[in-house]
Amino acid sequence: MTGFLDTVSNWVATIPIGALYALLGVAAFVEGIFPPVPADLVVALGSFLAARRGASLPVTAACIVAGSVGGAMVVYAIVRRFGARWLHARLRKAGIDNVEKRLEVMYSHYGMTALFVSRFLPVFRAVAPPMAGAMRVPPVRTTAVFILASSIWYGAIAWIAFRVGDDWVAMQATVRHFAQRVGVVALVAATLFAIVVIVVVRRRAAERLADVLAAEKTGESAVVKQTGESPVVRQATPESEEG
Repeated sequence: MTGFLDTVSNWVATIPIGALYALLGVAAFVEGIFPPVPADLVVALGSFLAARRGASLPVTAACIVAGSVGGAMVVYAIVRRFGARWLHARLRKAGIDNVEKRLEVMYSHYGMTALFVSRFLPVFRAVAPPMAGAMRVPPVRTTAVFILASSIWYGAIAWIAFRVGDDWVAMQATVRHFAQRVGVVALVAATLFAIVVIVVVRRRAAERLADVLAAEKTGESAVVKQTGESPVVRQATPESEEG
């Protein structure tokens, strides 16, 4: 480890374990609002130091998830308050408005699935909360999706940190490979899910159309039985011919 990490690790060893958990939550909260580059650096480093301190893996992961989701929801609430134009103007200045627009298109086609998958993809992960706010996605659904995705993502990173030992370089490499693999898996899963959704939607639409046609035929048959005439073509009467 570098001298900086040794210094931080020695300092972490002097603080109460409860303060360490709180620190991890605050760090994840800040990262949720202002994502650093490279992504997940704060969470990876915090989990790594927590593991060296002898912290609990479940509690560490829970604090990180709570902080991350809290930060994401703050961004969501701010953008929901000021609107889509306000967001687009700021993203345009940052040069990443095209990423947010692509995510909006994904959400319009695949709904909450797109929001869930975006939390596993670089760059998209950062713009998912503001996009959800701009699109006025229901807050309860947004929170639930973020909790689920963050639990999987940050729980896995924390687990890696607790298993990798004292080698920070190996920790960074493992997290990097993990992020790449998860991103590919998330894209494949999203594609398969989208195909299934399309097939199911088309099948249900065909079934509804068949039901409507069957109901119309049943109604026509009932009219024929009552009047003895076809509802489509009536025989002309002398009065109608004279008119």
